[in-house]
Amino acid sequence: MWKDKVVLITGSSMGIGKNLALELGRKEAKIVLNGRNKDRLQKLHKEFQAKGINSIAVAGDISDYNDCVEIVNQTISKFGKLDVLINNAGIATMASIETMNPEVFRKVIDINLNGSVFMTKAVIPFIKETKGSILFIGSIAGIHGVPDYSAYSCSKMALTAIVESLQIELNKTGIYIGHAYVGFTENDPEKTFLTQTGKTEALPSRTNVKQMPVEKLVAGLIKMIDKRKSKVTFSFVGKLNNVVNRISPKLIHQILLNRYS
Repeated sequence: MWKDKVVLITGSSMGIGKNLALELGRKEAKIVLNGRNKDRLQKLHKEFQAKGINSIAVAGDISDYNDCVEIVNQTISKFGKLDVLINNAGIATMASIETMNPEVFRKVIDINLNGSVFMTKAVIPFIKETKGSILFIGSIAGIHGVPDYSAYSCSKMALTAIVESLQIELNKTGIYIGHAYVGFTENDPEKTFLTQTGKTEALPSRTNVKQMPVEKLVAGLIKMIDKRKSKVTFSFVGKLNNVVNRISPKLIHQILLNRYS
């Protein structure tokens, strides 16, 4: 099913994006790697070439619409078409609204939300031609606002509105639009976050929560696209959070309030 499909994955130089690219490459898809760090991206591209994966590496900042257009143009120039976009790129910050530099909040929104919208807008004409797929990688943090992750929660919660709007707008085009609510997943050792002042630091390891192996998540995401499921919530915690929040959002709010206090 994936043989010769052209797949563009934003934020694919590490973590979930990298593992998605690797697994789809093994399924003989043609992969477009994207990230802001050119050196890391080129290193990964060489690894893919050594594995026999047909890929190109296109560095660019998805929060800049012109960069998105250029990434897509290079994809079409190389492969002549585009079948799948996976909006995976994202960044988090850990700080309260009171202490956070406003520019840090803006940056998270620009990458997580605007970047997904800009890239989607850039690919739509080409995805229409192939009746392909667009998958948004969301988060269970987008189900209910999480303290000290307000910017991240806001950006991920807003994706719900974007996905719902697109599913209606593109209903008659044959394009599949999906939204994956991802839970706690094993972190890439190189994964970073923004502090309240905008400084980049290594993301601390999560020792107090059960994390889903990235390989299991990747398999689930690929199956989601295969089955063209409009929405999937991953992990037990994510599914429980989703159900309880629908029945009693006050309960989720109280649980978060107790933990934060």
